[in-house]
Amino acid sequence: MSDDFSWYPFSMDSPDSIKDPVFSEPWEADTFAMLVTLEKTGLISWSEWADELGSEIKCSSTYADTGTDYYIYVLSALENLLIRKNIVSGQMIEQYQAGWGRVAERTPHGQPMELMTDDLNPPLSE
Repeated sequence: MSDDFSWYPFSMDSPDSIKDPVFSEPWEADTFAMLVTLEKTGLISWSEWADELGSEIKCSSTYADTGTDYYIYVLSALENLLIRKNIVSGQMIEQYQAGWGRVAERTPHGQPMELMTDDLNPPLSE
């Protein structure tokens, strides 16, 4: 190999060169992390994920490529794919959505949110 060879043309800039955040909100990063984990564990493939996301965007009459709603479609496609593959049920997703809603209602702004078992149970009627 030549002494004047450099990997520089094949490498990305350093993270310090990134001016804008990759994700607008923490939940967007969490959603992406779930996708990566599901793919690495073999529960989903990138091709079926891409198909599901494409279908989600295509079915939306309100989609405009502004980037602001992209992760809403990402999350919806992830939920649909998990349900279609019988990894989770729609009922379980609804249960967790409601549970996290209860957590958000009781947690003061800026404080860590903690999901407890009772959060996953519907409140008793009075």
